[in-house]
Amino acid sequence: MPRFPDVTNPILHDIAATEHYAHSRLRVYPQNITSSPLVTADAAANTFGNWAEIIPLNTISFPFHVVGFCVCQVSATTVYFAQFGYNTVNEDPGSNMECGEREFRIATLPLARATELLTIRGQGIPANSRVMARLKTASVIADTCNMFVSLSRHVEVSQPITLWPDYPW
Repeated sequence: MPRFPDVTNPILHDIAATEHYAHSRLRVYPQNITSSPLVTADAAANTFGNWAEIIPLNTISFPFHVVGFCVCQVSATTVYFAQFGYNTVNEDPGSNMECGEREFRIATLPLARATELLTIRGQGIPANSRVMARLKTASVIADTCNMFVSLSRHVEVSQPITLWPDYPW
């Protein structure tokens, strides 16, 4: 049985890609449970902090996408907004390199549901890319969040829709 469908038939390839997306196994990064990356918000309310590295360059050797993240620890009870981005070089994400975002609220400390996967929907990320995250919160403190990301292999379809050149806001 072939590993991939006959690529001369784009319809079969696209059906297989859709099936793979729905049933592909997820992987968690980092694998070391004592080293979840720390992301810090800016001390001004509703302002992103600096990008923090989540997955280093040249770590994942196949195209992938981040499907969600798990919050391990936070510094405060507030509303958080996490944004993820990538770059194919060892730099912060550039224009239109966002790969998902999510708002969430932490109501109690310590965390009561720290193992829930917060899903995000994003574009495919090229192999060996660096993945980063940045954070903003509703408070005026440089709040922090430790997180793991879950990812899956990305399989291109035969005629992908091009990215919108920029967000409308």
